[in-house]
Amino acid sequence: MEDPAGNSKRRSLRRPFASGTRPRWLAAGLTALLAALVAIGCPVSGIAGSPPAAEPRRPFGIAGVAEGMVEPLSPPSSPAPSSQSPPPPAGDERPPLPSPPIWEGNGDEIAPVRFGDDPLHGDESTTATVRIGGLVQLDDTAYAASAGPMQPIDQAGLAPPLSDAVNFRRARLRVDGRRGDQFDWATEYDFANQINAKNQIDPLFPSQGPLPAVTDLWLRMSDVPLLGAVRVGNQKDPFGYEHLSSCRTLDFMERSFCQDAFVGPFNDGFVPGISARNGTADGLLGWEAGEFANTAAPFGFSDFAGGSMTSGRVVWVPTYEDDGRRLLHIGLAGRTMQPRNGLVRFRSRGGLWNGPPGPDNAIYADSGVLSGSWQNMLGTELVASAGPWSMQAEYFGSWLYDAATTDIGPLSTAGWQPPPGTPVGTVFYQGGYVETTYFLTGESRTYSLLEHRFDRPQPRHILALSPHRTRGFGAWQAAARYNYLCLNDTQVNGGLLNGMTLGLNWLLTPNARIVFNYDLTHREYRSTPWANSPSGPVPVPSYNGSGTIHGFGSRLAFDF
Repeated sequence: MEDPAGNSKRRSLRRPFASGTRPRWLAAGLTALLAALVAIGCPVSGIAGSPPAAEPRRPFGIAGVAEGMVEPLSPPSSPAPSSQSPPPPAGDERPPLPSPPIWEGNGDEIAPVRFGDDPLHGDESTTATVRIGGLVQLDDTAYAASAGPMQPIDQAGLAPPLSDAVNFRRARLRVDGRRGDQFDWATEYDFANQINAKNQIDPLFPSQGPLPAVTDLWLRMSDVPLLGAVRVGNQKDPFGYEHLSSCRTLDFMERSFCQDAFVGPFNDGFVPGISARNGTADGLLGWEAGEFANTAAPFGFSDFAGGSMTSGRVVWVPTYEDDGRRLLHIGLAGRTMQPRNGLVRFRSRGGLWNGPPGPDNAIYADSGVLSGSWQNMLGTELVASAGPWSMQAEYFGSWLYDAATTDIGPLSTAGWQPPPGTPVGTVFYQGGYVETTYFLTGESRTYSLLEHRFDRPQPRHILALSPHRTRGFGAWQAAARYNYLCLNDTQVNGGLLNGMTLGLNWLLTPNARIVFNYDLTHREYRSTPWANSPSGPVPVPSYNGSGTIHGFGSRLAFDF
């Protein structure tokens, strides 16, 4: 969620809290931890006895794309009466003034839109704020690799093969708004998608698209006792720091391997559900939890049986100085979920993609389709900032219980594993990343105490080359990341990835940037020794597809 006012650190905040229960240790641990926070007397907005906020209520940090519009629009000034004006009609009766267009204000609010039958109408003012925005990301990628990854697909090569490309990575349109200071809403669609209808089962199934996919589509209500703010609809569940960071402000062209393998597989990280968020009045401690559908497609619904998912996140900011230029952020998140139709597939694409989400991107590591009874995930967050320097790191672990191999799908992209139908107990996979950035031009990253993540950076001088303007060359940021994913268990081995990404970001304005990335990934991978046949699985040779993959990418990104 973006903070359009950019002042979350200075106003009193309201956040929600909710929790789900599951018969696993992770759910119990989350519940106990959150209950302990309340028990020790943390000041929670909305709880009886909490001191009232000394400052005016902060407007919502509406997820949007107009963060640069931090100054309110001044109401139009009335023109001075002219001495040439005609006299009023007899009896001092003036003709009625025409109604203003809906895009004009009446001088009492900021950029309002008037509604006739407002579904959120209550005792408050009937005015509302609406914004229209969008996002465009155009990528250029090229690849080179050693012999192993370049082998045929049925001999442990990358599936699909690497392919240089120029493609739109994202192309989104968005409308969001606020009704008074209690309700806000958002609707956003991404028009750059290639959909694999059988992505969980057959990664090589022909693509369909481009098709519009829903990202944000929700309604939120604030000032809910104890819970703070409650949001219902399609949204990001509270799991993973880089997951919750906006794609508009990412340090690299793609998120880490773990985003693809654990955090947002097959659904782009957006799921339908209900969540609540709350925290202390100063924003240094916050938590969020919710119940969601564990979907396998970016359309906001699931055609699989089951798939209930509970997520929660707790964040502590022990250091916050100089308006966030010096900070330390510590976070803990967890998920407990029912597999979709009793099936789970772990896979990851590379550190650079050659197109939008879909089957055009090469799969570097793949467990194949596994059956299981339940799945738990754990995530940790460590973030720090000191002037122009910043770092962030996350670790993820995943446990799949009562797992067994299956013969679902072509098996050609699956790593080494025992024969289909073999029980393998609890399958544990893990991964993480560490990244650091430095502004060569001296800027500092901004941090939202409402969302507990880095916000949109602001260049000191935007790009301006005209002699009639104040000369500026934007902001330059250097970045480096180590990326790790282990899909190797004692029996089911989907591959091991170690990657290094170097980046250089040129921020032309707060809303436009050019990104340059070089990605080096070493892949350790052996193909499964089994293949499907009309009579059932049969043994086949297992091939070594290990090797090094080089990727070069650039991106032009802008939002409005």
